[in-house]
Amino acid sequence: MTKISLSGAILICIVVSGSLFAQSFPNPFASAHNSAAVDSVQFELDILDVYADDPTMVHQVIFRDPGISGWDEVTMDELYQACTLQTHSARVELNTSSSFLEWYNRSENDTAVATQSPKNSDDAFPVPAYLQADLGADPVGDAENAAGSYLDITHCYASYSDTKLYFRLDNNGGGFPTSSGFTWFIYSVGIVDPDASDAVAYALVYANVPLLLSPGLYGISATDSSFTKISDIETSISGNSLSMSCDISSLTAQPGWSDWPPPSGFIGASPVTATQSLTDLVANDIGKYVIYMPESNLADFLFNQAPVLSNGAVEVPDSGMVFASVTYTDSDGHLPVIRDFHCESEVYPMTACEKDYEIGALFETSATVDSTGWYHYYFEFSDGAESVSTVLDSTYVEVVSYVAGDADGSGEVDIDDIVYLVSYIFSGGPEPDPMEAGDADCSGGVDIDDAVYLINYIFSGGPPPCSP
Repeated sequence: MTKISLSGAILICIVVSGSLFAQSFPNPFASAHNSAAVDSVQFELDILDVYADDPTMVHQVIFRDPGISGWDEVTMDELYQACTLQTHSARVELNTSSSFLEWYNRSENDTAVATQSPKNSDDAFPVPAYLQADLGADPVGDAENAAGSYLDITHCYASYSDTKLYFRLDNNGGGFPTSSGFTWFIYSVGIVDPDASDAVAYALVYANVPLLLSPGLYGISATDSSFTKISDIETSISGNSLSMSCDISSLTAQPGWSDWPPPSGFIGASPVTATQSLTDLVANDIGKYVIYMPESNLADFLFNQAPVLSNGAVEVPDSGMVFASVTYTDSDGHLPVIRDFHCESEVYPMTACEKDYEIGALFETSATVDSTGWYHYYFEFSDGAESVSTVLDSTYVEVVSYVAGDADGSGEVDIDDIVYLVSYIFSGGPEPDPMEAGDADCSGGVDIDDAVYLINYIFSGGPPPCSP
């Protein structure tokens, strides 16, 4: 290993310019699930509000029959919002040669990409195109101070295996020359461990700067403006595509690297090109910032266990309100495509915040009823193939209707209500029914202040009695 201190801090500049270093990005994908399937399958993705609130962000599920190399994709729509998450959903027709479906999620806006990824299980290099995740296109012609179109990034891709990370960098033509006279060209993909215990970033670099840079994996320290070549990398150039690969073990062997994958579930990444002269370093082009999650999903529809509902309950804490909850458990981890609370003839969709379906997810909803009486209810869920329901039960709801300030129950607030309150407070007259109707100022009790409040309202244009 060779450690080089350089006042220009070439790789520090590359990574910082790429908005990679010293960033803190939570994983936007809180959870992702699929349903069981008969003729179709439903996918759901929970996204943190901080990402989902961006109206330009497009969320997709990308899927394929594992027996073929082509992928299909469908855009996901918002299904519901609960807690700090937005749940997005898409349904696709199931048409595979087996009972399996491989899939992963991807989100993108104008400046960033968050994506899971196909796995290059056989460690093929260069990685076949269908096993690479799209890390985003970059506008053609936006490279600055570039000697040629080869410094203009047009696209970046990634893949992984159990032992390696793979990146592919595409440019706008001209191959990947590394120098012209005393000017050197640098092509890199920077990566960051969001859970690192030190201030070190990394980059896969393709360059040949005499005495300074050769193709390799470099660690970059922010504390002493130095970089260290950690290991060699594998490279391959085909036309306007540069493929690079490093061993994951080279990263995890570093003192500050957390784990693989990092506990946050992703690494940060971004492609950068730069030009080094005898006196200066200039960043030419920077691709999108990427939250890259080295994981894909395989849905197996051959066997399915019916879900289980437990701990179904209703509470009636307020007049006219019914709060319902039930725990949905699915040993296959399948999401519920039906998640309903039935109360008399009305159906209320239920939502959950945390969705570990294998151990149980708490679903909740509320209903409003308009009359006093017994209400029958039950819960109904389906994983897409099997439906389950609870037994029919009932709860008593008391609905009390009143107008604040209408102490005598006439239906209007007038001088008679003042007389009624004075009689109740000072002469032992009948109490308001319900008592809350006499609480004109909503203080929580009925007293002389309520009579004064009504006098001010009726005769002096004061504020009206508060609403119940």
